[in-house]
Amino acid sequence: MSNNQFGFSAHFTGAPMLVVGWPGLGGVASSCVRSLSNGLQSETVAAINPDSHFDFEEIQVKNGLIFQGDLPKLVFQRVKLASSSEMILFIPDTQALDKPMDLARSVIRLAMSKFGIETVVSFAATSGMLEPEDEPVVRFGTTDYHLGEGLATSGIPPLRSDRLVGLNGLMMIAAQELGVKGVCLVSEIPVWGLHTPNPKTTRALLKSFCSLMSIRLNFDHLDGQISALEERMVSFRDSFSKKDDNVWNEIEDFSSGFVSSTDSSDGMAEVTAKEIEEVEQFFNRAKFDRSQTPLLKAELDRLGIFQQYEDRFLDLFRDLS
Repeated sequence: MSNNQFGFSAHFTGAPMLVVGWPGLGGVASSCVRSLSNGLQSETVAAINPDSHFDFEEIQVKNGLIFQGDLPKLVFQRVKLASSSEMILFIPDTQALDKPMDLARSVIRLAMSKFGIETVVSFAATSGMLEPEDEPVVRFGTTDYHLGEGLATSGIPPLRSDRLVGLNGLMMIAAQELGVKGVCLVSEIPVWGLHTPNPKTTRALLKSFCSLMSIRLNFDHLDGQISALEERMVSFRDSFSKKDDNVWNEIEDFSSGFVSSTDSSDGMAEVTAKEIEEVEQFFNRAKFDRSQTPLLKAELDRLGIFQQYEDRFLDLFRDLS
């Protein structure tokens, strides 16, 4: 990936860029921004009052006495880059569930009035058919055609068709409304590691961003975490693929009736009516319990019908980005 005068950086006027990372799937977006904060010289310069965006959801108890819980912190930090330009980091503790667009607009309005930002960059993760051993691919979505050209020239492909749900995506719409350019860098997380922080995807996004901005950042501290997580995901995946092999390979009694690829308009592999019903039950459970998704994936693979259900399966994770 190259960064030259015709690439991404050629489209900036020298105004500070706002870089945002809301907590989401795999903790990827927030990890990116916190890594930038920790790896570069940063100072806290502003904060948004959370009172109008969050309600108290917990209490604290100390020695039997009850106290009001803390509201999330919504902090802005300034980073001075080697080029004498500045970057503004927004580091929120959590996403707002009530009227998130109001909060997104508030973040951008304050960054515009206080720091004069003209561009917003956010990060996001989606669940994909990525294996634990694979290197995540970074793609982009943008509100500005010319920024998109610069990103493509720098070696980052566009998202072809996807949905981003949550504040990391909504920041782009808020930016567009307020006349600010927006870029969201997106990468994938394997379904085997949705409930744990994913340093491998974090590293992929950070490397792409730092290359685009000519920022030098050390990623060595992530290597041990990546190896440990990859090993756990591989073990988790393999335990499902090998579990109850005799059961998975058992031949069904065809007298119970089946849907065949030869007489089905959607090209579905041969499965019994009972198996289809069990798949539907898996989907219903997975809507409320994401720990069921590896079981669902394994069952769809066993039946050879994952392709027919792929969009619906991925929809289970759209709200986690």
